[in-house]
Amino acid sequence: MKRSPYTYGVDLTGKQYWRSLDELARSPEFQRALAREFPEGASELKEGMSRRTFLSLMGASIGLAGLAACRRPVERILPYARAPEQIVPGRPRYFATAMPFAGSAIGLVAESHEGRPTKLEGNALHPDSLGATHAFAQASLLDLYDPDRSAGPVARDGAPRTWEEAEAWLAERGALHRSARGKGLALLVEERRSPTEAALLERLARELPEARIYRHELFSRGAVREGARIAFGRPMEPLYALDEAQVVLALDADLFTGEGRPIRQMRDFAKSRRVERPGDSMSRLYAVESRFSLTGASADHRLRLKSGELLAFMLPLARELGAVHGVELGQELSLLAARAPLVLGREQLRFAEEVARDLATHRGRGLIVVGEGQPAALHALAALLNEGLSNTGRTLHWVRAFDEEVREPLAALAASAERGEVETLLILGGNPLFTAPGALHFERVLSKVAQSAHLGEWRDETSERCAWHLNRAHYLESWGDVRALDGTASIVQPLIAPLHGGRTDAEVMSLLLGERRSAYELVRAQWRAQYPATFEASFDRALHDGLFADGVGAPYARERPAVRRGDTARALSALAVEHSQRPSQGLELTFAPDAHAYDGRFANNGWLQELPEPMTKLTWDNAALMAPATAARLGLIEGDLLELSVGERRARVPMLLSPGQAEDSLALTLGQGRRAVGRVGSGVGFDVAPLLSAAGARLLWGARALPTGASHELARTQEHSAMEGRALVREATLARFAAEPDFAGKMVEHPPLKSLFPDHVHEGHRWGMSIDLNSCVGCNACMVACQAENNIPIVGKRGVLRSREMHWIRIDRYFEGSGDAPRAVFQPIACQQCENAPCEQVCPVGATTHSPEGLNDMAYNRCVGTRYCANNCPYKVRRFNFFNYTKGLTETQRMQQNPDVSVRSRGVMEKCTFCVQRIEEARQEATREGKERIADGRIRTACQQACPTEAIVFGDLADAESQVAKRSAEPRRYKILEELNVRPRTTFLARLSNPNPALEQSQR
Repeated sequence: MKRSPYTYGVDLTGKQYWRSLDELARSPEFQRALAREFPEGASELKEGMSRRTFLSLMGASIGLAGLAACRRPVERILPYARAPEQIVPGRPRYFATAMPFAGSAIGLVAESHEGRPTKLEGNALHPDSLGATHAFAQASLLDLYDPDRSAGPVARDGAPRTWEEAEAWLAERGALHRSARGKGLALLVEERRSPTEAALLERLARELPEARIYRHELFSRGAVREGARIAFGRPMEPLYALDEAQVVLALDADLFTGEGRPIRQMRDFAKSRRVERPGDSMSRLYAVESRFSLTGASADHRLRLKSGELLAFMLPLARELGAVHGVELGQELSLLAARAPLVLGREQLRFAEEVARDLATHRGRGLIVVGEGQPAALHALAALLNEGLSNTGRTLHWVRAFDEEVREPLAALAASAERGEVETLLILGGNPLFTAPGALHFERVLSKVAQSAHLGEWRDETSERCAWHLNRAHYLESWGDVRALDGTASIVQPLIAPLHGGRTDAEVMSLLLGERRSAYELVRAQWRAQYPATFEASFDRALHDGLFADGVGAPYARERPAVRRGDTARALSALAVEHSQRPSQGLELTFAPDAHAYDGRFANNGWLQELPEPMTKLTWDNAALMAPATAARLGLIEGDLLELSVGERRARVPMLLSPGQAEDSLALTLGQGRRAVGRVGSGVGFDVAPLLSAAGARLLWGARALPTGASHELARTQEHSAMEGRALVREATLARFAAEPDFAGKMVEHPPLKSLFPDHVHEGHRWGMSIDLNSCVGCNACMVACQAENNIPIVGKRGVLRSREMHWIRIDRYFEGSGDAPRAVFQPIACQQCENAPCEQVCPVGATTHSPEGLNDMAYNRCVGTRYCANNCPYKVRRFNFFNYTKGLTETQRMQQNPDVSVRSRGVMEKCTFCVQRIEEARQEATREGKERIADGRIRTACQQACPTEAIVFGDLADAESQVAKRSAEPRRYKILEELNVRPRTTFLARLSNPNPALEQSQR
């Protein structure tokens, strides 16, 4: 941001200050500055002092009083003893790395300023990110600088220890168990796809054959791999090619949040929905689900169905595909499908029949996906149906699992500890005391173990109960490696030295094996063995590109395994018997990752806690989502604190009404309600993990919900969900677009208007933006990216309750249709950069002005906080900084801030600037290269760069060949509230749907 050129008579170097307001007003310096800012006759009265002049003087005097009363902080800056030749002060550098997350990997490019990472972007070469990110990846940077991170090893009594002491303990325990061939030693690991760590685990199992290795991941892909084992005889991983699919059936699967490869899946889905001109084709998406998900919001047809009734939907679907459309099911499965009881209603059966017909019509171009929380037998059935529909090898690809060895689950560890078989327990990552199912009573497991240690980034619930807490290094300060779901290998390289001297999982395992090798040495040794002839060149190339492009580090070979129809039928029969024995009374409970904390690992991340959940817009909390009809039947109102119970297991959580939720089904999220967490996540949310069964199933039946008589206040950023007849989000069917391409522009009558102000004369560039609502799925990645780029503070739950959230871009979510089964649409809204900006017309001090290139600029040190501009903005995108939210930041937190963007103090208006700092950086680069204009595509705003679906395009509207100019000229274009004659610079492309004509007619 540019600072104002006016100092109002203040000479900081000479320490001269005006002593009174009258003296200030009479000073020649101030009069000259006033004449330059406010020319004669510009909104001034003929006599006396106008409001504008008064506020100008007051703003200046207040600013001077602050200068006179405060001292600049004392900072001791030490120069380099020997400056690194690669570092140029003020010029960022970029490094490729990868983020291990949710059993997969996200390829990243990290921006670094003088040795400290400040921003993360997607790696365009990586198959799972393709240059984009999601909210968790963007926010993971904040965890690196979290002042509540563990600063070193700690003993059970809370006494600090050194890593020398911890290493000596690990070496001693390792020697003891090696002498006993590993007897009494147990390791609990996460689902991390690291070749180096996998090799160390294999070596440990080989050298210590009696040691036991257990695996626990709260949101595991185990059901997917087990389903493949049932269908094919061995565990495998599915890769979905949504860009090749014309018909997609998502069965309780949220493809855009956390399942599979969400970033890649969002990108591919958006490509299949991209329509530029009449006559273009578009894919069709069906969603069958209990909770209203992002996938369901993007669906052309959505069927509300309890998650426990998915088997009852899939068997009629299979029967229709086999009996009517000739899909090979096998004798056993055909018999099972034919005998399946018809428990669905007529409308639901009609839905299954039409979906089956559509899938059969599009053989080889369809796809059936089952959610990760569903039983393995349903995944096996989906694999069989995809094979019968010729989808395998086209829209669905199978690759080998990274680790085909089935590790023992947490329940097996609990049983072994109860038998007294575990003497030493080493927990590498995770927080099992918090994430373990309540039925396991994991605290008893730790009490049965004589020696225990937990490696984690925070001293959490698990660490408090272990004999040793070992501080873990963040992935941005670690050497490591990771494979994506398709097998692509990446090197995890550090951007900064460990801030607190943490260690990695590989280093701890190395110590247990009697070695003392750094993570760097371990990773290089692993890949030297894979590339013996070309190691240095291959390793350096992988560091540069962020992945291995050939050899053993390249993607796995895609396979076409033979299905085992008999095994699938027997697994489904067993599942049907299990369903027949479930309780007939009570509610269904489903469990999903929390949008703010995932499984609890991000609970202390303020960016994510304040990020509104996409569908409910809930912040700083979690809740039990309930259908309005269910709440009415139970006599509940929103905010009621419920006691949920399943047998003897209980948990408390507030209720939140959720249109589109299946009746008698409650949607819960796991990850909130942490007991041992830092200052941000303390007291946030409710822990519902005690409800989980010992098996950790994400679907339970027979639950009861009783009101406690108490209520809980919920903070949401959007309380109103209807457009009230205004054409904000404009949409139509694909058929209507083909017949009437310019339908969006005709939805609002534009009366002839004449501006009171002369048109702006633009010099050079005319910056503008286009947002395709047909691509946006409401994932929130743009919101966190904007926050990280522009040093936007968080305001806390009380601030959100007072509508003081500071996000410069928001995603409005609107419901349309009935309250029980509505449709949902999303619309990203930021400053529209109006040509006739209403904010500029009312600012009394000229703090918000129009630049020659069409940007609505903000001069923060000129703003006095009248908030007139916010009141006059029809889009409500201006934010007022009520407090100095950055005042109490620690030194590590300040390290995260972007030095190219000013850090605002209290009392100023903030808003989107189209990332003007990136514009200026590109302008300087063009000048250095001798170019007159900035090339199209050189500037990418933070929201644009993060967007997985490429819904946002930014560029120069004055360049007819620019991407933004072409997008802004498409037939679906429109501008919201354009009838106000504010002339916004942001163009929206209307949303399209592709409904099945047969279902559309039957649902009327």
